[in-house]
Amino acid sequence: MPRKRKLPRYVSSFVDRHGVERFRFRRGAVSRYLPPIGSPDFQRAYNEALTGVVGLDRVKPGTVNDLAARFYQSIGFRNVSKSWQTTLRQVIESFRNEAGNQMVRDFRPRHINVAIARRMEQRVVDGKRVGGTHAAQRFREVMKRLFAFAVREEMIGTNPVDQADKVKHDVTGYYTWTEADIRQFRERWALGTKARLALELMLWTGMRRGNAHKAPPPVNGRFVVVAVKTGEEFEAVVTPQLQAAIDAMPEGAIGETALILNDYGKPYTVAGFGNKMREWCDAAGLPQCTAHGLRKALATRAADLGLSQQELKAIGQWRGDEEVRAYTEKANRKRLAERAVSAVSDAERAGNIG
Repeated sequence: MPRKRKLPRYVSSFVDRHGVERFRFRRGAVSRYLPPIGSPDFQRAYNEALTGVVGLDRVKPGTVNDLAARFYQSIGFRNVSKSWQTTLRQVIESFRNEAGNQMVRDFRPRHINVAIARRMEQRVVDGKRVGGTHAAQRFREVMKRLFAFAVREEMIGTNPVDQADKVKHDVTGYYTWTEADIRQFRERWALGTKARLALELMLWTGMRRGNAHKAPPPVNGRFVVVAVKTGEEFEAVVTPQLQAAIDAMPEGAIGETALILNDYGKPYTVAGFGNKMREWCDAAGLPQCTAHGLRKALATRAADLGLSQQELKAIGQWRGDEEVRAYTEKANRKRLAERAVSAVSDAERAGNIG
């Protein structure tokens, strides 16, 4: 039996009365026919349908719909990575679904606060947990960028997000791998397995899943990649532990353009890599662990060794101090507590207490 072809999300196909296969996109109120899959125009038409962008001439001027359509066509949007474009679209489209027909000039900080508060609420949608401080923080970040563009387009006088409430994201929301977790994973997945290579790659480079899934083989002992979130190039050194994992891989298991290949000999997609990492963790008896938690483990290790905040930002490709402050503060408290207890213990033994 022939294997059923997998179509892009929200796309269906049928054969018309002329015997020609047609493709149609349906998502909510958006419904449109697409060019044939594989044609030069398909991806462009699919992206437009996915974001609801149908052209500046089909939206009311001055609305959020108008702003989004202009933003997607801007140089600033096109210059960022594809991965970051996808994230921007996801956040902006959720905002458009709520306020697409509202005039941009009418927005005030209080309106942004309401939208931020809505995203702070955690709930389950289609079996997936959404919302929380990370979602709210990301929303504010994207809205600030979007309305800054609106100011430049003279659609509004000032950026309402500048005076909106800030969101403090709790970086401890994701479980951090412990040293025992790392040992347990290594015991289950020996050198020479893709699972072990994935662990060592993320643990020693601090790469996000969006980079790790297609990380190229290192050259001269270094990885040179473009961070999916910031679009900035960064380098990561290959440690002896990571090199051992690379050297142990069977012949042909490492691709020319990607270090880790799926069962079909191709680079993983972001989602595919995340799902596989989930399987590997579960098989190791670590249901609490995630790919993201390895970045946190690296940051925790570095902070415990006394590395500076700037050094932590560098190894994790973080821009803001707030993202790494939690690690350094926790490590500093740990060292201060140990020092204080040792001082009291020494004082008692010296007869200075009691």
